[in-house]
Amino acid sequence: MFNLNQIRLDFPILNSTRNNQPLVYFDNAATTQKPKIVIDTISDFYSNYNSNIQRGMYFLADRATTEFEKSRRVVRKFLNAQLKEEIIFTSGTTQSINMVAFGFLNTVSSAGDEVLIGEMEHHANIVPWQVICDKLKLKIVTIKCCENGKIDIWDLKNKMNSKVKLLAVQQTSNITGHENNIKEICNLAQKQNIKVFVDGAQSVSHKPINLQDLNCDFFSFSGHKCFGPTGVGVLYGKKELLLKMEPFMFGGNMIDLVSFSKSTWGKLPYKFEAGTVNIAGVIGLGAALKYILSLGLNNIQKQEDLLKEKMWEELGAAKNVVMGLTKKPDSPIFSFNIKSTHSYDVGSLLDEMNICVRTGHLCAQPAIKSLGVSGFVRASLCFYNTEEEVSVFISALKRIMKIVNNGN
Repeated sequence: MFNLNQIRLDFPILNSTRNNQPLVYFDNAATTQKPKIVIDTISDFYSNYNSNIQRGMYFLADRATTEFEKSRRVVRKFLNAQLKEEIIFTSGTTQSINMVAFGFLNTVSSAGDEVLIGEMEHHANIVPWQVICDKLKLKIVTIKCCENGKIDIWDLKNKMNSKVKLLAVQQTSNITGHENNIKEICNLAQKQNIKVFVDGAQSVSHKPINLQDLNCDFFSFSGHKCFGPTGVGVLYGKKELLLKMEPFMFGGNMIDLVSFSKSTWGKLPYKFEAGTVNIAGVIGLGAALKYILSLGLNNIQKQEDLLKEKMWEELGAAKNVVMGLTKKPDSPIFSFNIKSTHSYDVGSLLDEMNICVRTGHLCAQPAIKSLGVSGFVRASLCFYNTEEEVSVFISALKRIMKIVNNGN
């Protein structure tokens, strides 16, 4: 049963107050709050079996290694990847992108080749490709996006050619909440032998992910955006591509044999997990994904659909609110402005009312520029938010409009 009142009790921070006002947390696209089971799981590791993994021959190390690898199996199931060795633990989506940019792209490209990137991408899915393309003398080609942030399929088709070696694209926009048709994009790319990297940071907490159905070549997400800890994430890659890919970091645990003349790398997935990784974070991520699965992603979508409907209607009816999208989003992410008012001012006033939103360029300056604004107020919701909180939020916006004399 999806009992919202009970679920909210699972998240300690949601029960906090400031200035005698309850917390309204609408910045879930930036990071989600953590359920007690995740907090307790991390505490349990440090309190009861803290040890390094895949090295020691004693009981603490054995338990830590076992729990760590359990999380890998949970992730494989959560994404419906074919093999557990296709699941690489990273520090988050940013590191995952850098690993593919600097470890894979050079194995399939030569000077003059091209990389396609959507114009609405997050900075993390732009900058690493820029840097490596400059080093390898490759060309970045941007794909136009429709008004709601989706890839323009016609423009994509026109820019696909034999020189294109990789396409980097987000599954869900962190600005508009609209979702790209990743399966269609991958099918188009596959016909021309173009590899596809998917940034799934904004999608994994809202909908089921089936990698075998999507058929992308690489996929990444961050733990902290799906109710897990910070500093941990996942890179998925097809096995045959990971075998070709070069390690991005070098050191302990990723090696096979080491000598002063030559060193060789270990098998997948350990080839890409150098040093002591975030063991507690990985174990906590496993707990977070199991928590999501226990609630049921279908139940999560139903709750978020209610929130989307109410927020879409309320914002659309609010005077002097300028929406950054023309259609209701696929995920509960809403970017907007209040006429003649800077987004930072709106965010500051909402903060005084204990309402948390994101403001500014949303780590997507090219996208913001293409939309012709200096920034947005972004309210991003998830399943633990309530319709009552939406009403509180809308009332707060109306108060702000009166404060800045825009509500007359």
